[in-house]
Amino acid sequence: MEAKSGKILWSIENPSNATTNGPVSVANGIVFVGSTNVNGTIYAINGKNGEILWSYESGSTVYGGISISNGCIYFGNGYTLGFATVIGGLTG
Repeated sequence: MEAKSGKILWSIENPSNATTNGPVSVANGIVFVGSTNVNGTIYAINGKNGEILWSYESGSTVYGGISISNGCIYFGNGYTLGFATVIGGLTG
């Protein structure tokens, strides 16, 4: 979305045919979002055009947002047992 006008610049559907939960996170022009599908797919999306740069299957549903620090992304996943995972955010 263009901040000044509110115009939607691009949108994409979740390729895993699931919903997303929690906020998206952005760093260095890359949008990060997690999926509620059973594989817990994380997507890195080009913020300029909506192209999916890479995806990562975390192994379990991602319900919250993704934190970013020092070139890595951090997220939790799981149901009754949660896991915290760190992966290289810019390259996957």
